[in-house]
Amino acid sequence: MCAHTNMRCWATIALLSCAALTGCGGGSSVVGQGPGLGNSSNNALLQGQYAFALSGQDSNGLFLMVGTFAADGNGHLAGSEDVNSSSLTSRGSGVPFSGTYAIGSDGRGNAVLGIQPGCPNWQFTMLNHSHGLLTCLNTNITGSGTIDLADPRAFSISALKGNYVFGFSGLGASAGFAVTAGSWSMDGGGTVNAGIADVNDAGTVSQALSLSGSYSVASTGRGTATISSHYATQNFVFYIVNATDIKFMESDSTAGVPRVSGEVLNQAPVFTTSSLSGTYPFTLGGIDANQNALALGGLLSADGNGNIFSGLMDVNDAGNITLAASLTGTYSVGASGRGVATLSSPVFAMAFYAAANGTLEVVNLSQDFVASGMARRQTGGAFGTDSVAGNYAVNFSGTNFGSNFAGGGEEDISGRLTGDGAGTLTGTLDVNNSGSISQALPLSASSYTMTSTGRGTASLNTPTGTFALEIYEIDPNNLMFLDVDSNRVVLGLGEKQAF
Repeated sequence: MCAHTNMRCWATIALLSCAALTGCGGGSSVVGQGPGLGNSSNNALLQGQYAFALSGQDSNGLFLMVGTFAADGNGHLAGSEDVNSSSLTSRGSGVPFSGTYAIGSDGRGNAVLGIQPGCPNWQFTMLNHSHGLLTCLNTNITGSGTIDLADPRAFSISALKGNYVFGFSGLGASAGFAVTAGSWSMDGGGTVNAGIADVNDAGTVSQALSLSGSYSVASTGRGTATISSHYATQNFVFYIVNATDIKFMESDSTAGVPRVSGEVLNQAPVFTTSSLSGTYPFTLGGIDANQNALALGGLLSADGNGNIFSGLMDVNDAGNITLAASLTGTYSVGASGRGVATLSSPVFAMAFYAAANGTLEVVNLSQDFVASGMARRQTGGAFGTDSVAGNYAVNFSGTNFGSNFAGGGEEDISGRLTGDGAGTLTGTLDVNNSGSISQALPLSASSYTMTSTGRGTASLNTPTGTFALEIYEIDPNNLMFLDVDSNRVVLGLGEKQAF
Protein backbone atom coordinates (compact mmCIF):
# COMPACT_ATOMS: atom_id res chain seq x y z
CA MET A 1 0.00 0.00 0.00
CA CYS A 2 1.61 3.30 1.12
CA ALA A 3 5.09 3.85 -0.23
CA HIS A 4 7.56 5.15 2.33
CA THR A 5 7.79 8.54 0.64
CA ASN A 6 4.14 9.09 -0.20
CA MET A 7 3.05 12.28 1.60
CA ARG A 8 -0.62 11.33 1.22
CA CYS A 9 0.13 8.28 3.36
CA TRP A 10 1.52 10.43 6.16
CA ALA A 11 -1.31 12.92 5.93
CA THR A 12 -3.84 10.11 6.20
CA ILE A 13 -2.70 9.49 9.77
CA ALA A 14 -4.39 12.76 10.64
CA LEU A 15 -7.77 11.29 9.72
CA LEU A 16 -7.43 8.95 12.68
CA SER A 17 -6.26 11.45 15.30
CA CYS A 18 -9.45 13.47 15.59
CA ALA A 19 -9.74 12.71 19.10
CA ALA A 20 -5.72 12.50 19.53
CA LEU A 21 1.96 12.56 18.83
CA THR A 22 6.73 14.94 17.08
CA GLY A 23 9.61 16.69 16.04
CA CYS A 24 11.76 17.97 13.27
CA GLY A 25 15.28 19.13 12.85
CA GLY A 26 16.48 22.69 13.03
CA GLY A 27 15.26 25.48 10.81
CA SER A 28 11.57 25.53 11.74
CA SER A 29 10.04 28.94 11.98
CA VAL A 30 7.78 29.80 14.88
CA VAL A 31 4.68 31.89 14.41
CA GLY A 32 3.76 34.41 17.07
CA GLN A 33 0.70 34.47 19.25
CA GLY A 34 -2.38 34.58 17.12
CA PRO A 35 -4.79 37.48 16.89
CA GLY A 36 -8.22 37.33 18.43
CA LEU A 37 -7.04 36.29 21.90
CA GLY A 38 -8.27 39.50 23.47
CA ASN A 39 -6.84 40.34 26.88
CA SER A 40 -5.99 36.71 27.76
CA SER A 41 -8.99 36.78 30.07
CA ASN A 42 -9.31 33.00 30.12
CA ASN A 43 -5.74 32.03 31.05
CA ALA A 44 -7.07 30.42 34.23
CA LEU A 45 -8.77 27.75 32.06
CA LEU A 46 -5.32 26.15 31.76
CA GLN A 47 -4.15 25.54 35.31
CA GLY A 48 -2.70 22.37 36.78
CA GLN A 49 -0.89 19.34 35.37
CA TYR A 50 -1.89 18.05 31.91
CA ALA A 51 -1.06 15.20 29.57
CA PHE A 52 -1.02 15.88 25.84
CA ALA A 53 -0.65 13.96 22.58
CA LEU A 54 -0.38 15.00 18.95
CA SER A 55 0.08 13.13 15.66
CA GLY A 56 0.68 14.43 12.18
CA GLN A 57 3.51 15.02 9.74
CA ASP A 58 6.59 17.15 9.32
CA SER A 59 8.39 17.92 6.08
CA ASN A 60 9.92 14.42 5.99
CA GLY A 61 7.05 12.23 7.17
CA LEU A 62 5.48 10.88 10.32
CA PHE A 63 5.43 13.11 13.42
CA LEU A 64 4.37 11.83 16.87
CA MET A 65 4.46 13.56 20.25
CA VAL A 66 3.30 12.84 23.81
CA GLY A 67 4.12 14.62 27.04
CA THR A 68 3.10 16.48 30.14
CA PHE A 69 3.16 20.08 31.35
CA ALA A 70 2.12 22.20 34.30
CA ALA A 71 0.32 25.51 33.68
CA ASP A 72 0.08 28.24 36.30
CA GLY A 73 -3.19 29.85 35.15
CA ASN A 74 -1.31 33.09 34.45
CA GLY A 75 0.23 32.43 31.06
CA HIS A 76 3.25 30.25 31.89
CA LEU A 77 3.80 26.53 31.41
CA ALA A 78 6.64 24.01 31.60
CA GLY A 79 6.90 20.30 31.00
CA SER A 80 8.58 17.51 29.07
CA GLU A 81 7.84 15.60 25.88
CA ASP A 82 8.73 12.46 23.94
CA VAL A 83 9.14 12.64 20.17
CA ASN A 84 9.15 10.14 17.33
CA SER A 85 9.69 11.78 13.98
CA SER A 86 10.95 10.81 10.55
CA SER A 87 13.15 13.92 10.63
CA LEU A 88 15.11 12.88 13.70
CA THR A 89 18.29 10.82 13.65
CA SER A 90 17.80 10.32 17.40
CA ARG A 91 14.49 10.29 19.23
CA GLY A 92 13.62 12.89 21.83
CA SER A 93 12.95 11.33 25.24
CA GLY A 94 11.70 13.35 28.18
CA VAL A 95 12.86 16.62 26.55
CA PRO A 96 12.10 19.59 28.87
CA PHE A 97 10.39 22.74 27.61
CA SER A 98 8.85 25.93 28.93
CA GLY A 99 6.91 28.77 27.41
CA THR A 100 4.02 31.19 27.56
CA TYR A 101 0.37 30.96 26.56
CA ALA A 102 -2.69 33.14 26.17
CA ILE A 103 -6.36 32.12 26.05
CA GLY A 104 -9.01 34.51 24.77
CA SER A 105 -12.67 34.96 25.56
CA ASP A 106 -13.75 32.27 23.06
CA GLY A 107 -11.48 29.59 24.58
CA ARG A 108 -8.98 29.74 21.71
CA GLY A 109 -5.41 29.76 22.92
CA ASN A 110 -1.85 29.90 21.67
CA ALA A 111 1.35 28.70 23.33
CA VAL A 112 4.88 29.65 22.23
CA LEU A 113 7.38 27.02 23.39
CA GLY A 114 10.32 27.19 20.98
CA ILE A 115 11.24 23.55 21.56
CA GLN A 116 13.46 21.56 19.20
CA PRO A 117 12.72 18.79 18.53
CA GLY A 118 8.98 19.15 18.83
CA CYS A 119 6.26 21.58 17.89
CA PRO A 120 7.35 25.07 18.97
CA ASN A 121 3.96 26.75 18.59
CA TRP A 122 0.58 25.39 19.68
CA GLN A 123 -2.90 26.55 18.82
CA PHE A 124 -5.69 25.03 20.93
CA THR A 125 -9.31 25.46 21.92
CA MET A 126 -10.41 24.65 25.47
CA LEU A 127 -13.76 23.01 26.16
CA ASN A 128 -13.34 23.60 29.87
CA HIS A 129 -10.61 23.47 32.52
CA SER A 130 -10.05 19.74 31.90
CA HIS A 131 -9.93 19.26 28.14
CA GLY A 132 -8.74 20.99 24.98
CA LEU A 133 -8.25 20.28 21.27
CA LEU A 134 -4.71 20.90 20.01
CA THR A 135 -3.06 21.72 16.68
CA CYS A 136 0.57 22.43 15.79
CA LEU A 137 1.06 25.76 14.00
CA ASN A 138 4.53 25.56 12.48
CA THR A 139 5.85 25.94 8.95
CA ASN A 140 7.57 22.52 9.01
CA ILE A 141 5.19 20.56 11.24
CA THR A 142 1.45 20.10 11.43
CA GLY A 143 -0.71 17.78 13.52
CA SER A 144 -3.75 17.42 15.77
CA GLY A 145 -4.29 16.07 19.26
CA THR A 146 -5.66 16.69 22.72
CA ILE A 147 -4.81 18.24 26.09
CA ASP A 148 -6.28 16.63 29.23
CA LEU A 149 -6.06 17.46 32.92
CA ALA A 150 -4.07 14.73 34.65
CA ASP A 151 -4.77 13.01 37.96
CA PRO A 152 -1.46 12.46 39.84
CA ARG A 153 -3.17 9.85 42.04
CA ALA A 154 -2.93 7.53 39.01
CA PHE A 155 0.85 7.98 38.59
CA SER A 156 1.81 4.48 39.74
CA ILE A 157 1.95 0.92 38.47
CA SER A 158 -0.73 -0.15 40.93
CA ALA A 159 -3.22 2.46 39.64
CA LEU A 160 -3.19 0.90 36.17
CA LYS A 161 -5.16 -2.23 36.87
CA GLY A 162 -8.02 -3.77 34.91
CA ASN A 163 -9.09 -4.22 31.32
CA TYR A 164 -8.35 -1.62 28.65
CA VAL A 165 -9.10 -1.10 24.94
CA PHE A 166 -6.93 0.75 22.44
CA GLY A 167 -6.90 2.22 18.95
CA PHE A 168 -3.52 2.96 17.30
CA SER A 169 -2.50 4.20 13.85
CA GLY A 170 0.67 5.23 12.07
CA LEU A 171 3.50 3.57 10.19
CA GLY A 172 3.35 -0.24 10.01
CA ALA A 173 5.99 -2.95 9.89
CA SER A 174 5.62 -2.85 6.08
CA ALA A 175 6.62 0.85 6.01
CA GLY A 176 3.05 1.54 4.88
CA PHE A 177 0.02 2.90 6.65
CA ALA A 178 -1.25 0.68 9.49
CA VAL A 179 -4.14 0.66 11.96
CA THR A 180 -4.86 -1.59 14.94
CA ALA A 181 -7.44 -1.95 17.69
CA GLY A 182 -7.73 -4.35 20.58
CA SER A 183 -7.81 -4.92 24.31
CA TRP A 184 -5.52 -6.07 27.09
CA SER A 185 -5.40 -6.45 30.87
CA MET A 186 -2.98 -4.63 33.21
CA ASP A 187 -2.49 -6.37 36.57
CA GLY A 188 -1.38 -3.41 38.70
CA GLY A 189 2.05 -5.01 39.07
CA GLY A 190 3.66 -4.32 35.70
CA THR A 191 2.33 -7.18 33.57
CA VAL A 192 0.16 -6.93 30.46
CA ASN A 193 -1.74 -10.11 29.60
CA ALA A 194 -4.98 -11.46 28.09
CA GLY A 195 -4.46 -9.18 25.10
CA ILE A 196 -6.09 -9.45 21.71
CA ALA A 197 -5.69 -7.23 18.64
CA ASP A 198 -6.73 -6.80 15.01
CA VAL A 199 -4.18 -5.27 12.64
CA ASN A 200 -4.49 -3.92 9.10
CA ASP A 201 -0.98 -3.14 7.89
CA ALA A 202 -1.12 -1.76 4.35
CA GLY A 203 -3.86 -4.23 3.45
CA THR A 204 -2.37 -7.27 5.21
CA VAL A 205 -4.92 -8.18 7.88
CA SER A 206 -4.14 -10.13 11.07
CA GLN A 207 -7.16 -10.96 13.22
CA ALA A 208 -7.46 -11.73 16.94
CA LEU A 209 -3.72 -11.77 17.65
CA SER A 210 -2.69 -12.63 21.21
CA LEU A 211 -0.83 -9.87 23.09
CA SER A 212 1.30 -9.83 26.23
CA GLY A 213 3.90 -7.55 27.74
CA SER A 214 5.05 -5.39 30.63
CA TYR A 215 4.84 -1.78 31.80
CA SER A 216 6.35 0.63 34.32
CA VAL A 217 5.31 4.04 35.62
CA ALA A 218 7.36 6.94 37.05
CA SER A 219 6.11 9.41 39.63
CA THR A 220 5.83 12.07 36.88
CA GLY A 221 3.04 10.12 35.14
CA ARG A 222 5.36 9.01 32.35
CA GLY A 223 5.45 5.28 31.70
CA THR A 224 6.95 2.75 29.34
CA ALA A 225 5.52 -0.50 27.97
CA THR A 226 6.60 -3.38 25.76
CA ILE A 227 3.83 -5.24 23.92
CA SER A 228 4.56 -8.43 21.97
CA SER A 229 2.52 -10.41 19.44
CA HIS A 230 3.09 -12.38 16.25
CA TYR A 231 2.80 -9.02 14.46
CA ALA A 232 5.69 -7.28 16.25
CA THR A 233 7.39 -6.47 19.54
CA GLN A 234 6.60 -2.82 20.15
CA ASN A 235 8.06 -0.41 22.70
CA PHE A 236 5.90 2.46 23.90
CA VAL A 237 6.17 5.54 26.05
CA PHE A 238 2.93 6.77 27.62
CA TYR A 239 1.55 9.59 29.74
CA ILE A 240 -1.29 9.05 32.18
CA VAL A 241 -4.39 11.25 32.18
CA ASN A 242 -6.04 9.11 34.85
CA ALA A 243 -6.50 5.41 35.58
CA THR A 244 -9.03 5.14 32.72
CA ASP A 245 -7.25 7.17 30.01
CA ILE A 246 -3.62 6.87 28.84
CA LYS A 247 -1.85 8.48 25.84
CA PHE A 248 0.48 6.00 24.08
CA MET A 249 3.24 6.58 21.51
CA GLU A 250 5.53 3.94 20.09
CA SER A 251 9.18 4.82 20.66
CA ASP A 252 10.70 2.38 18.14
CA SER A 253 12.67 3.71 15.18
CA THR A 254 14.14 0.55 13.61
CA ALA A 255 13.21 -0.33 10.04
CA GLY A 256 10.59 -3.09 9.92
CA VAL A 257 9.11 -2.14 13.29
CA PRO A 258 5.83 -0.17 13.48
CA ARG A 259 5.59 3.42 14.74
CA VAL A 260 2.04 4.04 15.94
CA SER A 261 0.23 6.08 18.56
CA GLY A 262 -3.20 6.44 20.11
CA GLU A 263 -5.36 6.25 23.20
CA VAL A 264 -5.76 3.46 25.76
CA LEU A 265 -9.12 3.56 27.57
CA ASN A 266 -10.76 1.55 30.34
CA GLN A 267 -12.81 -1.26 28.78
CA ALA A 268 -16.58 -1.46 29.18
CA PRO A 269 -17.12 -3.93 32.07
CA VAL A 270 -19.87 -5.83 30.26
CA PHE A 271 -20.23 -5.83 26.49
CA THR A 272 -22.12 -8.54 24.61
CA THR A 273 -24.08 -8.86 21.39
CA SER A 274 -27.14 -7.45 23.14
CA SER A 275 -25.13 -4.41 24.31
CA LEU A 276 -24.87 -3.12 20.73
CA SER A 277 -28.36 -1.71 20.38
CA GLY A 278 -29.52 1.63 18.99
CA THR A 279 -28.08 4.09 16.48
CA TYR A 280 -24.33 4.74 16.27
CA PRO A 281 -22.74 7.71 14.48
CA PHE A 282 -19.25 6.76 13.22
CA THR A 283 -16.26 8.06 11.30
CA LEU A 284 -13.33 6.10 9.86
CA GLY A 285 -10.24 7.42 8.12
CA GLY A 286 -7.43 5.83 6.14
CA ILE A 287 -6.37 5.01 2.59
CA ASP A 288 -7.86 3.16 -0.35
CA ALA A 289 -6.14 0.50 -2.48
CA ASN A 290 -4.47 3.21 -4.57
CA GLN A 291 -2.91 4.91 -1.53
CA ASN A 292 -5.37 7.80 -1.74
CA ALA A 293 -6.86 9.37 1.36
CA LEU A 294 -10.23 7.87 2.28
CA ALA A 295 -12.81 8.90 4.90
CA LEU A 296 -16.13 7.32 5.82
CA GLY A 297 -18.92 8.59 8.05
CA GLY A 298 -22.50 7.85 8.81
CA LEU A 299 -25.06 6.19 11.06
CA LEU A 300 -25.77 2.52 11.65
CA SER A 301 -28.57 0.97 13.72
CA ALA A 302 -28.16 -2.34 15.58
CA ASP A 303 -31.00 -4.37 17.13
CA GLY A 304 -29.18 -6.09 20.01
CA ASN A 305 -29.68 -9.47 18.31
CA GLY A 306 -26.79 -9.44 15.86
CA ASN A 307 -28.40 -7.48 13.04
CA ILE A 308 -27.47 -4.13 11.54
CA PHE A 309 -30.91 -3.47 10.18
CA SER A 310 -30.50 0.02 8.78
CA GLY A 311 -28.00 2.76 8.29
CA LEU A 312 -26.27 4.98 5.81
CA MET A 313 -22.70 5.82 4.94
CA ASP A 314 -21.08 8.83 3.27
CA VAL A 315 -17.70 8.38 1.56
CA ASN A 316 -14.97 10.77 0.48
CA ASP A 317 -12.43 8.75 -1.51
CA ALA A 318 -9.74 11.14 -2.74
CA GLY A 319 -12.38 13.80 -3.38
CA ASN A 320 -14.85 11.44 -5.04
CA ILE A 321 -18.05 11.70 -3.02
CA THR A 322 -20.75 9.11 -2.41
CA LEU A 323 -23.62 10.12 -0.10
CA ALA A 324 -26.16 8.08 1.86
CA ALA A 325 -25.18 4.58 0.74
CA SER A 326 -27.41 2.04 2.50
CA LEU A 327 -25.91 -0.08 5.31
CA THR A 328 -27.07 -3.54 6.38
CA GLY A 329 -25.24 -6.50 7.91
CA THR A 330 -24.67 -8.68 10.95
CA TYR A 331 -22.44 -8.60 14.03
CA SER A 332 -21.41 -10.65 17.05
CA VAL A 333 -19.44 -10.07 20.26
CA GLY A 334 -17.19 -12.71 21.83
CA ALA A 335 -16.45 -13.44 25.49
CA SER A 336 -13.39 -11.14 25.42
CA GLY A 337 -15.55 -8.19 24.33
CA ARG A 338 -14.16 -8.29 20.79
CA GLY A 339 -16.90 -7.57 18.27
CA VAL A 340 -16.99 -8.24 14.54
CA ALA A 341 -19.45 -6.64 12.11
CA THR A 342 -19.88 -7.81 8.53
CA LEU A 343 -21.60 -5.34 6.25
CA SER A 344 -23.37 -6.74 3.21
CA SER A 345 -24.10 -3.46 1.50
CA PRO A 346 -21.35 -2.41 0.89
CA VAL A 347 -19.29 -5.52 1.68
CA PHE A 348 -16.56 -5.17 4.30
CA ALA A 349 -15.84 -6.33 7.84
CA MET A 350 -14.87 -4.42 10.99
CA ALA A 351 -13.60 -5.39 14.43
CA PHE A 352 -14.65 -3.22 17.37
CA TYR A 353 -13.87 -2.91 21.07
CA ALA A 354 -16.01 -1.00 23.59
CA ALA A 355 -14.56 1.47 26.11
CA ALA A 356 -16.26 2.30 29.40
CA ASN A 357 -16.80 5.91 28.24
CA GLY A 358 -19.05 4.67 25.41
CA THR A 359 -16.50 4.86 22.59
CA LEU A 360 -16.17 1.94 20.19
CA GLU A 361 -12.63 1.60 18.80
CA VAL A 362 -13.10 0.33 15.23
CA VAL A 363 -10.66 -1.11 12.63
CA ASN A 364 -11.57 -2.46 9.22
CA LEU A 365 -10.60 -6.01 8.29
CA SER A 366 -10.73 -5.62 4.52
CA GLN A 367 -7.66 -5.92 2.30
CA ASP A 368 -8.83 -3.33 -0.21
CA PHE A 369 -8.58 -0.36 2.18
CA VAL A 370 -6.98 0.51 5.51
CA ALA A 371 -9.02 2.55 8.00
CA SER A 372 -9.91 2.92 11.65
CA GLY A 373 -11.90 5.28 13.80
CA MET A 374 -14.66 5.34 16.34
CA ALA A 375 -18.39 5.04 16.89
CA ARG A 376 -20.60 6.29 19.74
CA ARG A 377 -24.17 5.44 20.69
CA GLN A 378 -26.58 8.24 19.84
CA THR A 379 -28.50 9.76 22.76
CA GLY A 380 -30.46 12.90 23.53
CA GLY A 381 -32.88 13.03 20.58
CA ALA A 382 -35.15 14.16 19.07
CA PHE A 383 -32.70 15.95 16.83
CA GLY A 384 -33.24 18.98 14.66
CA THR A 385 -31.81 22.39 13.87
CA ASP A 386 -32.40 23.46 17.47
CA SER A 387 -30.29 20.57 18.84
CA VAL A 388 -27.11 22.14 17.40
CA ALA A 389 -26.97 25.22 19.58
CA GLY A 390 -24.15 26.81 21.57
CA ASN A 391 -20.38 27.04 21.35
CA TYR A 392 -18.39 24.02 20.13
CA ALA A 393 -14.62 23.57 20.26
CA VAL A 394 -13.72 21.91 16.97
CA ASN A 395 -10.83 20.07 15.37
CA PHE A 396 -10.51 18.96 11.74
CA SER A 397 -7.66 16.89 10.37
CA GLY A 398 -6.86 15.13 7.10
CA THR A 399 -5.47 15.60 3.62
CA ASN A 400 -5.65 18.71 1.45
CA PHE A 401 -4.76 17.97 -2.19
CA GLY A 402 -3.86 21.60 -2.78
CA SER A 403 -1.27 21.80 0.00
CA ASN A 404 2.37 22.69 -0.50
CA PHE A 405 3.39 19.01 -0.25
CA ALA A 406 3.50 17.13 -3.57
CA GLY A 407 0.53 14.80 -3.94
CA GLY A 408 -1.37 16.35 -1.07
CA GLY A 409 -0.37 17.00 2.53
CA GLU A 410 -1.90 17.24 5.96
CA GLU A 411 -4.32 19.98 6.96
CA ASP A 412 -5.14 20.59 10.64
CA ILE A 413 -7.71 23.04 11.94
CA SER A 414 -8.90 24.06 15.39
CA GLY A 415 -11.24 26.77 16.59
CA ARG A 416 -14.77 27.46 17.73
CA LEU A 417 -18.11 27.15 15.95
CA THR A 418 -21.35 28.58 17.33
CA GLY A 419 -24.73 27.26 16.27
CA ASP A 420 -27.68 29.56 16.89
CA GLY A 421 -30.26 26.74 16.97
CA ALA A 422 -31.85 28.09 13.79
CA GLY A 423 -29.38 27.14 11.05
CA THR A 424 -26.69 29.84 11.25
CA LEU A 425 -23.06 29.21 12.17
CA THR A 426 -20.51 31.76 13.34
CA GLY A 427 -17.02 31.27 14.68
CA THR A 428 -13.26 31.46 14.19
CA LEU A 429 -10.82 28.88 12.79
CA ASP A 430 -7.03 28.49 12.92
CA VAL A 431 -5.51 26.50 10.04
CA ASN A 432 -2.21 24.79 9.31
CA ASN A 433 -2.29 23.49 5.75
CA SER A 434 1.06 21.68 5.53
CA GLY A 435 2.92 24.70 6.86
CA SER A 436 0.74 27.39 5.29
CA ILE A 437 -0.71 29.02 8.38
CA SER A 438 -3.85 31.13 8.70
CA GLN A 439 -4.93 32.30 12.15
CA ALA A 440 -8.19 33.75 13.39
CA LEU A 441 -10.21 33.18 10.21
CA PRO A 442 -13.76 34.45 10.82
CA LEU A 443 -16.75 32.60 9.41
CA SER A 444 -19.18 34.52 7.23
CA ALA A 445 -22.52 33.50 5.68
CA SER A 446 -22.16 29.99 7.16
CA SER A 447 -25.05 27.64 7.82
CA TYR A 448 -26.08 24.15 8.91
CA THR A 449 -28.99 21.73 8.82
CA MET A 450 -29.90 18.85 11.10
CA THR A 451 -32.58 16.19 10.59
CA SER A 452 -34.46 14.05 13.09
CA THR A 453 -32.05 11.14 12.46
CA GLY A 454 -29.06 13.14 13.69
CA ARG A 455 -27.50 13.57 10.23
CA GLY A 456 -27.11 17.05 8.82
CA THR A 457 -24.90 19.32 6.73
CA ALA A 458 -22.82 22.45 7.19
CA SER A 459 -21.30 25.05 4.90
CA LEU A 460 -18.36 26.98 6.40
CA ASN A 461 -17.14 30.08 4.60
CA THR A 462 -13.78 31.63 5.53
CA PRO A 463 -11.61 34.26 3.82
CA THR A 464 -9.32 31.48 2.49
CA GLY A 465 -11.87 28.91 1.41
CA THR A 466 -15.10 27.02 2.03
CA PHE A 467 -15.88 23.67 3.63
CA ALA A 468 -18.84 21.42 2.82
CA LEU A 469 -19.51 19.03 5.71
CA GLU A 470 -21.74 16.15 6.68
CA ILE A 471 -22.61 16.25 10.39
CA TYR A 472 -23.42 13.26 12.62
CA GLU A 473 -24.88 14.22 15.99
CA ILE A 474 -23.94 11.89 18.85
CA ASP A 475 -25.83 14.05 21.35
CA PRO A 476 -26.38 17.81 21.74
CA ASN A 477 -22.84 18.14 23.16
CA ASN A 478 -20.88 16.07 20.62
CA LEU A 479 -20.71 16.16 16.82
CA MET A 480 -18.72 14.28 14.16
CA PHE A 481 -17.85 15.82 10.78
CA LEU A 482 -16.94 14.44 7.35
CA ASP A 483 -15.72 16.90 4.71
CA VAL A 484 -17.26 16.23 1.29
CA ASP A 485 -15.24 18.63 -0.83
CA SER A 486 -13.33 17.44 -3.91
CA ASN A 487 -10.06 19.09 -2.82
CA ARG A 488 -9.67 17.55 0.64
CA VAL A 489 -10.41 14.45 2.72
CA VAL A 490 -10.92 15.57 6.32
CA LEU A 491 -12.65 14.28 9.44
CA GLY A 492 -13.57 16.37 12.46
CA LEU A 493 -15.27 16.58 15.80
CA GLY A 494 -17.07 19.22 17.79
CA GLU A 495 -17.41 19.25 21.58
CA LYS A 496 -19.57 21.78 23.40
CA GLN A 497 -17.72 24.29 25.54
CA ALA A 498 -18.61 24.76 29.20
CA PHE A 499 -16.95 27.75 30.85
